[in-house]
Amino acid sequence: MTPYSTRLATVDRTACERLAHVIRSQQIPNDREEIAFSGFNDRELGNLLLFVVSICHQTSSLGVRPLAGTIKGKLLRGWDYLLQQLVEAATSDGALLRPRTWARLTGNDLRLLYRNSDGEDLLTDVESRAVLVNDLGRVMNSENWEYAHEIHAYCSGRVNSGSPNLISSLAKFRAYSDPVCKKSYFLLSLMENTGLWTYQDPQNVGAPVDYHEVRGHLRIGTIRVNNLRLERKLRNRVPVTKREDVALRKAVLDAIILLSDLTGLRRPSQLHYLFWNVFRNYCTRDAPNCFGKRKENYLPVRYRHLTVQLAGHEACPFVEVCRSSSCTDKLLEHVFETDYY
Repeated sequence: MTPYSTRLATVDRTACERLAHVIRSQQIPNDREEIAFSGFNDRELGNLLLFVVSICHQTSSLGVRPLAGTIKGKLLRGWDYLLQQLVEAATSDGALLRPRTWARLTGNDLRLLYRNSDGEDLLTDVESRAVLVNDLGRVMNSENWEYAHEIHAYCSGRVNSGSPNLISSLAKFRAYSDPVCKKSYFLLSLMENTGLWTYQDPQNVGAPVDYHEVRGHLRIGTIRVNNLRLERKLRNRVPVTKREDVALRKAVLDAIILLSDLTGLRRPSQLHYLFWNVFRNYCTRDAPNCFGKRKENYLPVRYRHLTVQLAGHEACPFVEVCRSSSCTDKLLEHVFETDYY
């Protein structure tokens, strides 16, 4: 892959080498979702993933309650709720997985779809999300694609080599037009991990970078902000420009790709799942739990063996190499309104 870092933000190789040493010493779980997909054939599951990833952004926006709800007695947050709720709904109504339904879906339809069992509507910006789903349906119809697997066949399984390829074809959808390819990489990883798709050039499947990973890598120190004005924006919670947003996320993407090489995993997606699960549990925006002193721990069981035992607590797996673990003034991810991530 081509390095993406800019002068605004760059990879810190020394910090990456320290982190890679920690990762190499552990058995890192494979990248997969925490739920089992049953009751769908391959074509239906492909469409379900294409739909749900298209609206997977800003589920924990600053200043508003995060998306959450209880399904089958289990409290789910963010992406986990977004996915499981659609699985439940589509099990009852298969039409939800058809492009013709997407083309006419309304914001109110999405609101009702994601209303939780307490009657709360916590999915934000439903009208804008509906626009993305409408576009998804219209493009599918205009290309004469009924199922996501037809996109894969059209590209002969090429991720980002030759023409046509999956990255450029997915970019026809507004939801998948991010220059850093967050949703595209996430979808490609999901399709591979569920056994739906294989690729001619799997090395081109990068890591999907969202705000959890920007925050975590800023704090660990695997990326550095080289521009004083940009650093002030981060510390003062001032919105960044599109160029600054792309620079930060591309630096994180570069760091993950470097770590993939340094650790020998050669799978950016596997590292994404590791970082995403660790950061959203330990490296939270307002109440980081570096040393594990708070008892609540939402880290999936398959990652628990990675935690560091400190004074009887399950500390963050990266606590010993993180530049911010003992700092009170921790950096936050940048402020940027977007539907890319």
